[in-house]
Parts: sequence; C-alpha cells; structure tokens
Amino acid sequence: MDQGPALILKTLDGFMTGPGVVRLFGGAAFILGYGRDRTTEDADLLLDDRECLALVEGAGFAEAVEATNRVLEPRGLYLAHVFGPEQQVLAPGWRPRCRPLSIDGLSRLRVEVLAPEDLALTKLGRFDAADEDDVRFLLESRQLDPARWRHSIDEAIVPPEYRNLFEEARPRAIALATAFGG
Repeated sequence: MDQGPALILKTLDGFMTGPGVVRLFGGAAFILGYGRDRTTEDADLLLDDRECLALVEGAGFAEAVEATNRVLEPRGLYLAHVFGPEQQVLAPGWRPRCRPLSIDGLSRLRVEVLAPEDLALTKLGRFDAADEDDVRFLLESRQLDPARWRHSIDEAIVPPEYRNLFEEARPRAIALATAFGG
C-alpha cells in the first residue's frame, strides 16, 4: 500500500477532472525523486501562476486538493503548500533542469521534481539540521555535484523574505560543498 507522498499524489490524481503537471520539491521530492529514506506528511508543489491557473481551470485542481486533504486528513497527510518560483531560492534556468518522475497508477497527473542543485537551494531559506541532512544525502549519494551546487549558491535568486536566512546559511552550505570537493 502506498504511503506518504505517493499516496498524496495518487489521491490528488483520482480527484482531478483533467490532465495536469505538478512539480515537487521539499521532502516529497527527496523521497520520490531521489530515494531518500525519510518521512514527510505533505507534498510541496512549485507552480507558477499560469500553471496553477491552468490546473484550476482545466483539471479541477482546487476541488481536487480540497478532496485529497479531506480523505487523507485521518492519516495525517495533506497537500496544502503550493508555492510560486518567486517564493523559493532557485538558480537561473531551473525550469528546464526539472526531471520527470514516474509514479505507477497516475492517470491525469504528470509529476516532475526539481534538479538536485535547485532542490538543495530551496533548503537554504531555512537550512536547519534536517535541511542540511537532506543536502548531505544528495552529496553523499553523488546525485548532487558539489561544484555545481556551489556555483548555484553563488548565482541563486533569493526572494527578499529569505535574504537574511540565505546569507546566514551560505557559509555552512559552501563549507558542506567544499567538504565534498566543491
């Protein structure tokens, strides 16, 4: 039986009325896209306004999210976080680096995950111990090239609300990249 992020996405897929594309980041992306053994109660989505509007108008997205949350609430699972790219730390050109993700049983929903360097960058808006562990996992599993990530840190587009946190996290992030040869 599916659990966590896969169950959230399959449930959402079942309630959608038409096709759509969503992009995962956060814990769900680490689990489904990169094989990290961790838990999460939610699935965070990154969609620009145009993509979100297309889902709402063409696939019944708002109603599907509401129904998904209603069905999964007893299990402590939910889909509530839909962010725009301007609300996350990302490197220029992040969109074409996204990777398709295959999840058995989806009929309407196509899922992508952020590329490793962009997924790691999203962690720099907070970069607590759990975030650092997620990035370390990508580095240790060689899914994230330390030199590429360091370059991404240097050219990151940082929303104003994350600027201070990003600058506080930057030395630790660069030290981590350097420890892995970056």
